[in-house]
Amino acid sequence: MERPPEPEHGPAWTEERLLALDPHEYDFQEFKGSAYVFDAGQQRLRSDFLDNLSKQVSAFANAGGGRIFLGLDDEGRIDGGVPSDVRPNGTRAWLEDVIPHVVTPHVRAFNVYEVTAAPGAPSAILPGRAVFVIDIPRSEDAPHQARDHRYYLRIAGKSRPMGHHHVLDVLHRTRDPHVVVSRMDPYGEAEFVESDPRGPKAFVHLRTHLINRGRSLAQHVGCEFVVPRFAVNSECRQRTLAQGETRLVQRSGEVVFFFYHPIPIFPTQEVPFGEVWLAIHGANLQHFEAGRVSLRWRVFADGAPVREGHVDVLAYTSVQRAIRQVAAGHGRTVDPRSATSGRLRAP
Repeated sequence: MERPPEPEHGPAWTEERLLALDPHEYDFQEFKGSAYVFDAGQQRLRSDFLDNLSKQVSAFANAGGGRIFLGLDDEGRIDGGVPSDVRPNGTRAWLEDVIPHVVTPHVRAFNVYEVTAAPGAPSAILPGRAVFVIDIPRSEDAPHQARDHRYYLRIAGKSRPMGHHHVLDVLHRTRDPHVVVSRMDPYGEAEFVESDPRGPKAFVHLRTHLINRGRSLAQHVGCEFVVPRFAVNSECRQRTLAQGETRLVQRSGEVVFFFYHPIPIFPTQEVPFGEVWLAIHGANLQHFEAGRVSLRWRVFADGAPVREGHVDVLAYTSVQRAIRQVAAGHGRTVDPRSATSGRLRAP
């Protein structure tokens, strides 16, 4: 199971949100009871807590990131919570101070959230206690070594020591560029042509941008766009191939345009890239109306893993307008019962 996507800043952590968690541990989610942190008999912090926490931080930072919940048992139930004052300056502030230093190199990005009982409401969190949520993102400084001089990784919902090949894989990940398509947008309104004796048609002009989200320079970058063959006529091919460093491959039901970027892309740099034209006309109108137009992309950057994604062409209002315009030119209207009825919205 993959980590669920969230808005950039996400909803606030509350007891209600804790109760709604999937009660299982995954590669992005680890539950630790209060006894993991605090020795109730001795009324003090456990002597092995930082050593154990170090392994978890190492594992999440070296993998895809995730959350450690302090104060939830193995089934994800609130067990009363961790004392909010295990240290004089407060547990949360203390965690924020120590977490960066429990691994080597230090982690630079993380968050600690403190969830307490809502005033006047029934709660499983005891007075003076809290559930602490430690959010560790995937680290570009990986691999991170724990206090026991071992490296850890999240595997099948557990934090396990990394083997030699795992360490090499993580090193390879952080040293390679991470280039993806950041956006692919229509360039203005579609070009409407009424002079064709076969009926009106529209050309959609898509412009692409790439971004290097990694920490290494991307020396050689190429990107291919896979387009359904029905959406690309001969004029679209000519317009697309008129750009430099562009190649065309035709496969069954698909047209593949490959673009090469001749200039290195620096870390965090976003650059304009290839341009692709699509055609909407009477012969393919039913495909657009039925929502069968998805453009796939693959980016190749030095020795990095291939990055993939897709663009839903029908998500753009300018494309929706072009479909309506072409349909009207052919004496048709978009069927409100078609697969695109939920997408073809007014601008």
